[in-house]
This record gives sequence, C-alpha cells and structure tokens, in this order.
Amino acid sequence: MNTIKITGVAVVIIMTLSACAGYKLSGREKEAVVDQISPDIFTVNFCGNAYMTQSEAEKYALQRASEAVLSKGYAYFVVLDKRDDSELCELKPAPGAGATQPLSQSSELFSDMPSDFVRPNVTLKVKGFTRLGGMPEKSIDAEQFLRENFPGLNR
Repeated sequence: MNTIKITGVAVVIIMTLSACAGYKLSGREKEAVVDQISPDIFTVNFCGNAYMTQSEAEKYALQRASEAVLSKGYAYFVVLDKRDDSELCELKPAPGAGATQPLSQSSELFSDMPSDFVRPNVTLKVKGFTRLGGMPEKSIDAEQFLRENFPGLNR
C-alpha cells in the first residue's frame, strides 16, 4: 500500500513538473537580442521568464553587452540608456490541468503557486570604449564584469 502512495505522489510530481516545463511566456522563454547600431553603440534586449527577477534580467543583459563589446574589440562600455519593459502577467493553468483530480486535491497541490508574476524585460543601450580612449566615469570593464559575475564562462 505504501508503494502505491509513493508511486501516486511521483506521478503527480512528474505531471506537475512536465506542465511547468512546457509553459512559455508569450510563446518564448528567456532570450537576448543584441543589435549593433553603430561601430561602438549596441542595444541589448533581455527578456526573462517567470522564474527570474528583474535584477537577474539586468545582470544577463549586462553579460550580453559585455560579450558584444568584447567581440568588437572594446574593453569597456557605459550604459547610455536603460529601459524596463517588464510586464505583470497572470499565470493560468493549462487546459485540463487538475482535471484528473478532485478540486480539493488540485487546489491543495497548487495553493502556494502565485497567480501573478512579473516577466522581466530590460533593454540597454551601451557604448563601447577601448583602453586608449577617454572613458566616462561609470564605465564597466567588460572582462572584469564577466569574470566576477559569470566565472564559469569560457572566454
């Protein structure tokens, strides 16, 4: 009897996790888009997912900005503009979710899940600088940023 309960719990957990894994926000999960506007100016848009905070999205946008300026031969960059396009979204269960369980069990399983969440989305406009050029006061060393925030990346 105990094995049946464990198997039942495992099935419910697997079904729940598979439903979450397939859930996408507006048809996409986290993604970054980098556009080079001019030789030394880039825009970086990072769109996160429900499991990410706004500060994490900003960190990933800065990672992409660091990689973009380094790939074009710049060592430093400064953020010229930052735009927050985050949006509040409502988490709706997938069609048929919980249909195989009585309502009381279904609501017990999902009672701790938030019904609303923020989908972080940040857009940065950055300007790259070489070591020889005059750098603004708030410039970011791209290599140092990556080393300190993403130590496992191979560069």
